[in-house]
Amino acid sequence: MDLPAWPLVREFGVPAGCIVIAVILGAVFEFIIQRSVAKSAYVARHTWLTILIDALGSGVLFWMTALGVHIALAVSRLPPNVTHLLDQTLLVLVCGSVTIVAARFGGSAVLQLCRGPGQQIASGTLFASVSQAVIVALGVLFTMSALGIAVTPLLTALGVGGLAVALALQPPLANLFSGIQLIASRQIRAGDYIALPSGQEGFVEDINWRSISIRESTNNIVVVPNLMLAQEIFINYRLPEPRVAARVPFRVAYGSDLDFVERLAHEAVELARKDIGDSLSSEDVFVRFHEFGDTTVNMSVNFFVNRAIDQERAKSACLRRLYELLQRNKPGSPLAEAVVPA
Repeated sequence: MDLPAWPLVREFGVPAGCIVIAVILGAVFEFIIQRSVAKSAYVARHTWLTILIDALGSGVLFWMTALGVHIALAVSRLPPNVTHLLDQTLLVLVCGSVTIVAARFGGSAVLQLCRGPGQQIASGTLFASVSQAVIVALGVLFTMSALGIAVTPLLTALGVGGLAVALALQPPLANLFSGIQLIASRQIRAGDYIALPSGQEGFVEDINWRSISIRESTNNIVVVPNLMLAQEIFINYRLPEPRVAARVPFRVAYGSDLDFVERLAHEAVELARKDIGDSLSSEDVFVRFHEFGDTTVNMSVNFFVNRAIDQERAKSACLRRLYELLQRNKPGSPLAEAVVPA
């Protein structure tokens, strides 16, 4: 015997209709947010709105669909135990999606704060990872509490077992806290030019929970564990300022006119500055006399380079020009003999 039309509609049509309507509404909201709102001039001027919209992703569509499924379960005639199981599953999925969106927003927000005025924090990657881990942990605890699972005994058990976990994860945790210590002390920042005791040097690309990435002048990446860098002596050429001193040593024979040699050294730096452009600073060029050698007076010309990476290029240009000037002025001049470098 055929069932009347209304019971069929009541049994299947109304729940399915709720889901379909929810999906359509979610798609419409998704389209409006991602296509219209996200590309508006107002959102473009407000970074935090852009971060929020990017973090949402397809969350609105999923949440509207979940709402439709929840309403469909409420109006359906499924057995109570099945309805309860599906509702619990839906709750876990919704809490998980909210946690993911919150973690995305939290990580992007931390990165944005780290890029703020003054670059007060070395690298946001480490702090973004930590903030996302905390948000995910809170999301898991909230989901368990919503499911009726007692959280307090679990936290107690985790506290007791935390010591064993800390001992097992000692190297990763040591790297994590070493990275936090380096960042908090402001000894190193993303973009700094540093030199390691091993002789490697380059720009700091990133600081994450485990290691620091350094890009060498050859464009290779050197990965250094945070703990190793925290325990080593390294040079940061960006602190307290990017400008660094460079020194070109040389020597001249006894009997040379040292005032004349000093003028040649200044001239060599000026010619080198014209050769390589803005790499050489236009200030603080000075000559220093160091010691009496066996047959020569040992001295050096000192100047400043605007960036540490240009040190070798600047010293090479200055050495070349200094050699040319010394050799050119040697015959019949107050310069008895010149040897470059010392």
